Amino acid sequence: MKIVDNFLIEKNFIKLKKEIFKQTFPWYYNDTKSLEKDNNFQFVHIFYLEGKILSPYWNTIAAPILNKLDAKKLIRVKANLTTKKDKKYKSAMHVDTSVNKSKTAVYYCNTNNGYTIFDSGKEVASKENRIVIFDSFLKHCGADCTDENIRVVININYI
Repeated sequence: MKIVDNFLIEKNFIKLKKEIFKQTFPWYYNDTKSLEKDNNFQFVHIFYLEGKILSPYWNTIAAPILNKLDAKKLIRVKANLTTKKDKKYKSAMHVDTSVNKSKTAVYYCNTNNGYTIFDSGKEVASKENRIVIFDSFLKHCGADCTDENIRVVININYI
């Protein structure tokens, strides 16, 4: 597992943050978070899926992160937005993909008291412009924030 603070250079981070937090950025309701019928919800924006770029925000948001990751093959790239809760609800422990030798990267777009927790008990705090990179077979989940209106992460699965 690797945690990197100040992952993007400031200019790219400011541009990313300006785009993803503007009122006109398209978020789509998803009635599950980790598992089907998990009685949880989030808003998502799919950048890349099934071999196709699906977002007009690819160049300003996804590409700067991916260029630094040096990914050989993408599986999925999406942003997740969860809303403020009265307590830190955790999604179900899960793996994002079972593709052999794949990596998962979680890029944190804003600072809040939410976090990513791993099956081992290790927690990674949501700190803007931080990324955590780990083997995709590691079970993990997200914990909602209680101190900000939203928690936004970009989730990347790649080889």
